[in-house]
Amino acid sequence: MAAARARTEPQRRGRRGSRTLLVVIAAFALAAACAPRTTPVASTEAPTAVRRSTGCDAASATTRPDRVVVAGTERSFLARVPSGPTAVARDLVLVFHGRTNDAAQLRRYVGLDAALPAAIVVYPRALPAGPGAFAWSDPGDPPDRLRDFTLVDALIAAFGDAHCVDLDRVFVVGHSLGAYFANGVACRMGDRIRAVASVAGGLQGDACIGGAAALLVHHPDDRLVRVREGAAARDAFRSANGLGAAPAAPIADGPLGRLRCARYGDARTADPVVWCERDDATTPRGGFDPHTWPIGAEAAIGAFFAALP
Repeated sequence: MAAARARTEPQRRGRRGSRTLLVVIAAFALAAACAPRTTPVASTEAPTAVRRSTGCDAASATTRPDRVVVAGTERSFLARVPSGPTAVARDLVLVFHGRTNDAAQLRRYVGLDAALPAAIVVYPRALPAGPGAFAWSDPGDPPDRLRDFTLVDALIAAFGDAHCVDLDRVFVVGHSLGAYFANGVACRMGDRIRAVASVAGGLQGDACIGGAAALLVHHPDDRLVRVREGAAARDAFRSANGLGAAPAAPIADGPLGRLRCARYGDARTADPVVWCERDDATTPRGGFDPHTWPIGAEAAIGAFFAALP
């Protein structure tokens, strides 16, 4: 699986006040195994209008993008856009691969196309960084200005122009080096990223802005990215989201329970942090690898994203 030996890898929405009751309901559902987003929820409040992208207007929508240009360089990606009504505002999920696995390999093993059937799921390709290796940043990039932060903005803009996207529900996912990068994106771009879900990743630097919920999955025996690096990322998100003193509440049931997850933040918390020290290191072929993408991670990510208001 993708190795991570090196440590490289619109203003936030008015959802805090008017979505208070939905936050309470969704957070309770997360702690109780994350009920699906399609479950009817009773509310006495009028729903907040979705912050829709320009692509929701058929007259304004552009052609479907097949690449973007960032700093004069063409960047490509794989993408799955669901069929169905084009005026429905959809989640946008950006999924980042590791140092030695490319976007196509990542797409095959993470299972997110099936786990997030209603979302637009995009798998960007990193730039080469030596034979058989990739990187999401240039050597010496400061943690708050990694090279491919601009790629993230370009992808949000391109897919938002071409498709109907809920700009309050843009998510990032990553594994290994891609997890480092995804954590960095959510940490420094929390004004436009709803949440991150990462497996076997750490974080460059430690000063995050608040606003992004986080699901961090790590195996304590991982030797490529030590669990203390994942824990440091967890604590950076806890601090940014005002959860530094919050106790960990174990999640007993559902896909998050199977990964031995614990949640920081009570039922009123809009941006919870969920930390999972998984104990299963079984690979899909029956081997042992504590750095691998864990069985069931895609279901946990789907449940976590679905429960967020």
